[in-house]
Amino acid sequence: MGSPGTRTPADPAAPTGAAEADEQVSALHSTYTTVNQYLYGNVGRGGVTGIAGAASVSMGRATGPMRPEEITGLLERYAEPDAFEDALADLRADHVVILIGESGTGRRSGAIALLKKAMAGGGRVVVLSPDSTLDQLADRRFDAGNGYVVLDRVHDGSLNDAQADFAWRRVQERVQDSKAHLVVTTRPRLERRLPTAVSHVPWAAPATEQVLRLRLRLGGVAEETIAEAVKLIRVNCPVAKAAEVADGICAGGTPQEVWNDYDTGTYDTVRRWFHAPGRTMREVLQVTTVAFAAGNGIRACEELFALLDGHVGRQFARSAAGGKANALSAPVASGAAQKGTDLTGKRENGAESALYDSRRAMLDIELLTLRQVPVGAVVREVVEFAAPSHRRWVFIVLCSLFGSEFWNGVQQWLSGVLSEPDAPCPPGTVSGDEFEVSLAAGLAMLATKDFEEVLGKYLMPWAHGQAGQRGQAMAVYVLWYMCQSDLGLDTTALDIARGWARSTSPELRGTAALAFSGWLGVRFPTDAVKWLWHLIANENGQGLAAAALANLFALLVFHDEDTSRVLGLLTYRLDKHATRSGRSPLKSLTYEVVVMILCIRDASGRPVALRHFVLHPARGGALLDLWAKAFCYWPLRGMSVKAFADHLGALPTLTESAVDMGRALGRGLCERMPDPRARRALCMDLRRLTAKKQPRDAIRALLVELCKG
Repeated sequence: MGSPGTRTPADPAAPTGAAEADEQVSALHSTYTTVNQYLYGNVGRGGVTGIAGAASVSMGRATGPMRPEEITGLLERYAEPDAFEDALADLRADHVVILIGESGTGRRSGAIALLKKAMAGGGRVVVLSPDSTLDQLADRRFDAGNGYVVLDRVHDGSLNDAQADFAWRRVQERVQDSKAHLVVTTRPRLERRLPTAVSHVPWAAPATEQVLRLRLRLGGVAEETIAEAVKLIRVNCPVAKAAEVADGICAGGTPQEVWNDYDTGTYDTVRRWFHAPGRTMREVLQVTTVAFAAGNGIRACEELFALLDGHVGRQFARSAAGGKANALSAPVASGAAQKGTDLTGKRENGAESALYDSRRAMLDIELLTLRQVPVGAVVREVVEFAAPSHRRWVFIVLCSLFGSEFWNGVQQWLSGVLSEPDAPCPPGTVSGDEFEVSLAAGLAMLATKDFEEVLGKYLMPWAHGQAGQRGQAMAVYVLWYMCQSDLGLDTTALDIARGWARSTSPELRGTAALAFSGWLGVRFPTDAVKWLWHLIANENGQGLAAAALANLFALLVFHDEDTSRVLGLLTYRLDKHATRSGRSPLKSLTYEVVVMILCIRDASGRPVALRHFVLHPARGGALLDLWAKAFCYWPLRGMSVKAFADHLGALPTLTESAVDMGRALGRGLCERMPDPRARRALCMDLRRLTAKKQPRDAIRALLVELCKG
């Protein structure tokens, strides 16, 4: 299967900046995708969550109509929390309700459950963008009988309290008059004084015991087994983990076995390891290394550890030797005195080298393990955490143990790895690509505990270009991981990228374009198209945002996601320009973007637009419109026609019905090109350009239909 990493055909007439922009976007996609595909075997849904064995979750688009099976999966074992009935009463009375709660309290499933109970006639549930403003909500169309939800609504702070009250009242009246229902979820810290125009319901997760009992009963588990499982509930067990335990018991495990398995991956297991008597700083730094580089080979992890030890470990050793207590030495000082703190500190009878001792010591740590990964005909060994959840817990424990001196050292270490020419994991190598993608996952996990550290010390400097294109790529990878993982940070990633897109800094705007070209755009296609067009219209010919939009289109096609936002925008823009006479810079720019999308190929060389038409011919009207308009736009007509003729040669690789597909293409173009002179000119050009091309029958069928009338 080909990679969604994309490339456009070389065009001698293309501006140098546009070619460089396309190369930068394509390289970004290629690295991210390739690492996940060959090393973690899990591209797309959950993609990079394969790093360090993290659980895979479906991470397609977050907005738009929800599929019935998606709703069923969320609600078939849903346990209603205490606030559910109050929220439902408010929703039925006012048609709008806001749920206020922290991440992980089940606001998404709660919002959908509320809508399904409040709606009459079983209408659709539509997820709206978290970037929706109150004015946009008040002005949009709500279909009668449907339910709408805005998850983690982004609060922009532009309205004062009186304005917010008025705006919410407009939204409530609009939804109620439309006979629809709307549920909005938000976090407590985003609210100042709560508007009185709509109801706000504090939201908390249901009791762990309630969730466990419900899921076990629905799974047909005997009451005595349920009672045993309830007795074994761990202190502070999250609801999501209780659901996993219930699923394990329903699958045949005994309560004791399943709870014991749960214990191996808990926070307490990781915390006890850090606080064990005799724990050394060297061991802490080895685990820290893997937390940021899980999935890398043992040699790369050794070299990364040696560099980290130079930034943090020796500083700790100096403090411990001088009797100076600080944030580094206090938690593990006894271990330092017993076993040493750096690579050369420990030798057994002088017989072992420091390097071998380091490798053995790292692999002896019970939190870590080696995993074998097949790569073609060979098998590689990579270092990971023994339990998938250990990695995130390690970051949480590190944040609780160490202060700014430690984290400053970590930041200097990571900056050195990315920028120093002799550092481990150089760019453009397998180890470098692996490190970049794994580091993005680690920083996203760290952000769940210390968001300000990740944003201020890593994302903003990298996005500003302070570490060059590699740092810019790293900032993008972190946002993509936020969207692909189950960390609940996808709307946070959107808010960050939106801020960059609105910035006056060319570097931040460029980073935003790159971010929207990938998984952030897949997750939030409406927002991605809106902000990419904003950047396209204001990037002064640099071409980065245009290349980003084309690559987003290719990624959506590759993963069979909805492309209507991209194609709809371009169709709307071209129709808008058609009503105006003469040429304008924005009109020319719009056609350039259209031609770029129609010409783009994926990394396997397949034409993306033609592949999309073949996959969904019934929805191919928008593409046919764009092709027809591009063939009639003389400044770029030659490029459009030549690319189309070249793409026809790929028909046999895309479908077994190449002749039927050629006939459908010809018929559709004929319908959309009413001027017979334009059709005859296109027929003549296609005959000339395809005279020696295959498949002859399909091309002949296309020309027959196109030249009718």
